[in-house]
Amino acid sequence: MTVERNVEGLRSNAQRKRQETFDKVEQGIQKLIQEKRVINFNTVADASGVSKAWLYKQPKIKEKIEGLRQNHPKSQEVPVKQKASDASKDTIIKTLKERVKKVEAENRGLREQLEVAYGRILSVSELEHQVEYLEKQNLQLQEELQSCQSQLPKHSSSDEPNTRSFSSKKAGKISNTIKNELDALAIALNTTLTAKIRNAEEKVVLNAIEALKEQLQHKVIPNPGGWLSKAIDGAWQPNKPLGETHPADIFAQWHGLAREFGIVIGSRKENDGSTWVQENTGRWFPFEEFSSKWTLEYLQRRQ
Repeated sequence: MTVERNVEGLRSNAQRKRQETFDKVEQGIQKLIQEKRVINFNTVADASGVSKAWLYKQPKIKEKIEGLRQNHPKSQEVPVKQKASDASKDTIIKTLKERVKKVEAENRGLREQLEVAYGRILSVSELEHQVEYLEKQNLQLQEELQSCQSQLPKHSSSDEPNTRSFSSKKAGKISNTIKNELDALAIALNTTLTAKIRNAEEKVVLNAIEALKEQLQHKVIPNPGGWLSKAIDGAWQPNKPLGETHPADIFAQWHGLAREFGIVIGSRKENDGSTWVQENTGRWFPFEEFSSKWTLEYLQRRQ
């Protein structure tokens, strides 16, 4: 009787284990379905922990797996085309990242070049201010030098002729007439202009003042005092255009300096007698109009 009870127990235990194995397989299959994975003998064996050989030996299990394998959509696997597409996307992303790095490097280079260019512009601007300041100082020193020279005693010798008409004359006082004319033109007397007026005849000074008035009616003269000083030296007369009064001395001197500085590149004479000059841009302007912008006095100071 004892032997019969042991056989029955073994049989019961075997059935229980068999059922447990079936349950594991069922649970594995359900898990694959929930996760929408491919169902075949390999995946069921992995999911349930049961050998693939055992699955093949069980007719019901085998039939169920084959049925699910045929009916279950295989779209859960990543198609080859999709894999290729993903690989292409990765390649495109990598290429774009490299292009971004390249563009960023080029932008940094351009910013550095721009900073250098701004630095050069600032340097040029500073140099222009320095040149302007030195020109003013130079002009002031020239005026002071001329004033000192005018106050030195004049000596004449047989082998050194006088070069100025007023070198042998005694300096006189400035008349009230001349002072009133200068006040009307808002011209302040400096040492140079004072010396020139005092050493010239009053008629010469008054003619120069009239010539200045005529020029002021036609153009803007930035430095009327300097213009008057040169007019006194040249004994300029009124009632005649400046260019006609001294065509060879005034226009030629202005045109030579303007070409030297690269301001003009040519000139021509019209049938009506007017003189035109060609700017470095190629455009033509009347001399009277253009010389009001670039005066002879300014060009002489730039020498």
